[in-house]
Amino acid sequence: MKNTENIIKEKTIKILNDLTEGVYNEDNIVNINFHEKNKLTFPTEKIIDVWVISIKSLFDNRDFLIISDETGEPIYYHNFNYIKSEIIKNSDEAYQYKK
Repeated sequence: MKNTENIIKEKTIKILNDLTEGVYNEDNIVNINFHEKNKLTFPTEKIIDVWVISIKSLFDNRDFLIISDETGEPIYYHNFNYIKSEIIKNSDEAYQYKK
């Protein structure tokens, strides 16, 4: 494990602020879990250590943010409608959905 829960929480708050323009914030984080050797199938298939952050969404639904433990960067956002969106960092160092 390269990151701590506190580091991932801070990163999650930054990512949520960038992606939702402040609609979701620290209060929306339900829990943060580390998963060792997790098999990802999106955006590419690989086995890596990840952090899975559960986020309270609309109408008490749950979204999930997946962050790589290796890089500390987000991999994708999985919303309650089962839509997965890859996340990238733009030239302004802000996170956005990959188009």
